[in-house]
Amino acid sequence: MEIKAEHKKLLKHLGLKEADFERFDGTSVTYEFDPVKGVRLHDPNYETSYDEYIDVDGWSAWTSEQNTFMGDILKGTWEEVERREKVDRKLSQEKFKESLERKFGKKPDSDT
Repeated sequence: MEIKAEHKKLLKHLGLKEADFERFDGTSVTYEFDPVKGVRLHDPNYETSYDEYIDVDGWSAWTSEQNTFMGDILKGTWEEVERREKVDRKLSQEKFKESLERKFGKKPDSDT
């Protein structure tokens, strides 16, 4: 799908990257342009790097609306996810066994 240079600039304002333009097939990933409203993206399956809200009909908000709803509510979330992924959260079998003994007051059967 051919995307005009002026429209690419507006789509990049939505957060798209140059590599995203290869995903535009004119069907599942496409866009609309309006001289007053700007552009809006049709990407119902989030195939591009666009990370704001896409409505149930598959369309994003217009660039003129400057909709940052998702980004605002998720601010700091990705940093927290990365931080937690670095922490080894696996519970050793021995710690798990001790936890069960503290909670239930007896040692678990060796048969189970």
